Amino acid sequence: MHRSVRRIAPDGTWLAAAGYDGRVRIWDAATGRRKAVLAGHSGLVLTLAIAPDSTWLASAGYDGTVRIWDTATGREREALARHTNSLETVAITADDRWLASAGQDGTVRIWDTTTWQVQALMRTDAEISSCAWLGSSALALAGKEAGLYLFSFTGT
Repeated sequence: MHRSVRRIAPDGTWLAAAGYDGRVRIWDAATGRRKAVLAGHSGLVLTLAIAPDSTWLASAGYDGTVRIWDTATGREREALARHTNSLETVAITADDRWLASAGQDGTVRIWDTTTWQVQALMRTDAEISSCAWLGSSALALAGKEAGLYLFSFTGT
């Protein structure tokens, strides 16, 4: 079974869609025309997150990488490859400072969006299926079999 994911930019001017072919497509919300095709993943894209200012997005999936894309140019800014298995969720803080990534390897990584370096690593008892920031310092995670986790994060 193939799965697709869609997100609307916070500014409402474009939307992103991704799925089985490893590509993310950007569509203009006003015209419905495709603006860009972002290629870089080697497998299914399972999750997308869009920065609050709509200037970049994060995609992740089966290949275990998080890819950061410039939405104006369609170019890849970064490829973050620290996970050891498929990624199922990414989330960006409302202040655009932190990116969380998590998935089947049972780890959560917190990335500094100015340097793209890992600032924190948390391990869980099972794979993680979703995450959401609660403000800029608390992260809620849903485990497929292990329930709900809540982490408090204080960045440097």
